[in-house]
Amino acid sequence: VDFILRIKDIIYFGQAKFLTTFGGSQKNQFYKALEVAKIKKRKAIGMAVLDGVLWFESGEEMCRVIRKFDGIALSALLLKDFIKEKIKK
Repeated sequence: VDFILRIKDIIYFGQAKFLTTFGGSQKNQFYKALEVAKIKKRKAIGMAVLDGVLWFESGEEMCRVIRKFDGIALSALLLKDFIKEKIKK
């Protein structure tokens, strides 16, 4: 786990990765981050903060997987907005 974030009574913990290429160890790191982001407990939620090539539209596996991912996965550029939104609720 790379970070822990407490907003109200929920603890968010996450994995942060910067992915510069598709495949190999980068793909392994991508899937490790998504495994953390799949965790959903009563007061603890996992998330993946991912940046790099996976956000560019392509037919690559990571791009296809992230589009269908049912969890919290976002760019570090959106983290501040995510926190603001959760604080309002």
